[in-house]
Amino acid sequence: MPWNMLVKLGELRTRDLRRAGGDLTCVLLLALAYPAAAQDQAKVTAGMKVWQDAGCSSCHGTFAEGGGGGEQPVGPSLRKTRLAREAIEETIKCGRPGTQMPYNLRGAYTRVACFGMPLGAVPAEVAGRGQLTPDDVGALGEYLMARIVGKGTVTKVECVQYYGDANHRVCAPLR
Repeated sequence: MPWNMLVKLGELRTRDLRRAGGDLTCVLLLALAYPAAAQDQAKVTAGMKVWQDAGCSSCHGTFAEGGGGGEQPVGPSLRKTRLAREAIEETIKCGRPGTQMPYNLRGAYTRVACFGMPLGAVPAEVAGRGQLTPDDVGALGEYLMARIVGKGTVTKVECVQYYGDANHRVCAPLR
């Protein structure tokens, strides 16, 4: 075989090996990422359950769309919020002094500092329930960031994820 043909064959094989190596790298990265994606999805699902069980929708609406004026729900839309995850989680934990947003973390203010205040009694201007654990708050933050914050109009897919039923009366008319 002439030398130039061997060189061409070598280049072809090298190129094919590089491509195969790149494909293999992608497959390996996906295989490594899948457990992380599944774990993140489990956190999102756990956060949705916290949202449902803690009664967050009674103020913010089922899909955190909020309300305006004297309407129910009275809470702000979390779909439109510009708060970062840390600020959202601190608000969940510590509430918003002087508003109807209650503190939700067990031990907020008394065992866990809020808004840089020293530990002590819960301030009188903060309503609260204190039923959530730190893991609950983290899962709720995961859910809000994955499915609510910045997501715009509620979709049928989102509704089905929430209710688990495409024929649910709320989901049926959505697209």
